[in-house]
Amino acid sequence: MSDQQQHSRLLLTGAAGGLGKVLRSRLTAFARILRVSDRADLGPAGVGEEVVVCDLADKTAVHHLVDGVDAVVHFGGISIEDRFDPILQSNIVGVFNLYEAVRKHGVKRVVFASSNHVTGFYKQSDKIDTDAPMRPDGLYGVSK
Repeated sequence: MSDQQQHSRLLLTGAAGGLGKVLRSRLTAFARILRVSDRADLGPAGVGEEVVVCDLADKTAVHHLVDGVDAVVHFGGISIEDRFDPILQSNIVGVFNLYEAVRKHGVKRVVFASSNHVTGFYKQSDKIDTDAPMRPDGLYGVSK
């Protein structure tokens, strides 16, 4: 990949999670600097990485996290069913904070991971399309 196709600084949220760990090693090819973030331990920074511990529910911390990035790959948040308050803080307040920071810092690209749990109350045999109403199967699905 040429330098013209690379981002100067790419942010990966949720880098300590299951998918984040996989993406962390693969996204380095798309950025001169990969800023990895999670509220959990990320270990030491690799070559070409910046490690930033950040709780997405902390608005000020999220604005600092987004400062100077060209694009965001957002996998941060709670990825399983849980009580409402943790889901609210991580997946709803957190994504609001992230998108507000992205808007205020002029970041042009965000990749957001959704979930099949948004439509989890449909039967597997049901045929649905993009016009089907959402039918989340729990609080996690509502948050996505």
